[in-house]
Amino acid sequence: MIHSRIEPVVDSQLPREQAGFRRGRSTADQVTLLCQDIEDSFQNNEKAGVVCLDLTAAYDTVWHRGLHLKLLRTIPDRHMVKFIMETLSNRSFILQTSSGQCSRLRRLKNGVPQGSVLSPMLFNVYIHDLPDTVSRKYGYADDLAIMLSRPTWKAMEEGLNEDMGTLVAYLRRWRLQLSVGKSVAAAYHLSTREARRELQVHVDNKCLEVQQAPKYLGVRLDRTLSFKQHLEEVKAKVTSRVALIRRLAGTTWGASAKTLRISTQALVSLQQNTAPQSGAEALMRERSTWLSIPPSE
Repeated sequence: MIHSRIEPVVDSQLPREQAGFRRGRSTADQVTLLCQDIEDSFQNNEKAGVVCLDLTAAYDTVWHRGLHLKLLRTIPDRHMVKFIMETLSNRSFILQTSSGQCSRLRRLKNGVPQGSVLSPMLFNVYIHDLPDTVSRKYGYADDLAIMLSRPTWKAMEEGLNEDMGTLVAYLRRWRLQLSVGKSVAAAYHLSTREARRELQVHVDNKCLEVQQAPKYLGVRLDRTLSFKQHLEEVKAKVTSRVALIRRLAGTTWGASAKTLRISTQALVSLQQNTAPQSGAEALMRERSTWLSIPPSE
């Protein structure tokens, strides 16, 4: 009920680059936008640099006082804001060891509850005011990427480093922690001669790891956007699932029809989640025909 009441208000104030858990937006949208911008840089004979930021325990480190301030700026109904904050502040936990010993009761002072329908929306509110950057931002919940294209390597690296400094300062101000060891950088261009040149992006005098084909929202993006490596990985996953289904479907000793139906539905759905929307819908129709499953399941 709370979610349905505040969703229109919150959604109207979120920036376009923030797509996580919003109506009509999906991971496929963000991947498509990023790929289109990289393709545009190819057409302009520019080099694109991408940084995928990794936030450490993002949902668990949301600062309650900071969230309260941002909710007051976003939601006009002060009573609703007060109610939301009370649901967050009245949480506690106890640790129990394998021997049965228990710790004393401790109250949670930070974070939003995992699994709650409100948590993704509250996190969206918490980071909806990311600072302006020259780089374009692509956000989906706590997955954030930035992209900047420039004619030269030097201009691209300088711009990315400046924007990373701006974002890191913002994250520290609001008590979110960037995992420097898990954040990665990658360059996208069509120059074979510079294929092995590594992008230099620094945070706190530490150079971010450079990957030739980082994964963003489940899709591996190689330097020229050929998707060869991504498709090879998908093929390997699908092949293993097909082999498992074949074993379950043995003519003399195979599983029952009910077990086979449920297993196949689960195995196909796992891979379907990372398919483009149009492809996923076609796959769903085929799956429904094969297994006599209503389309809504």
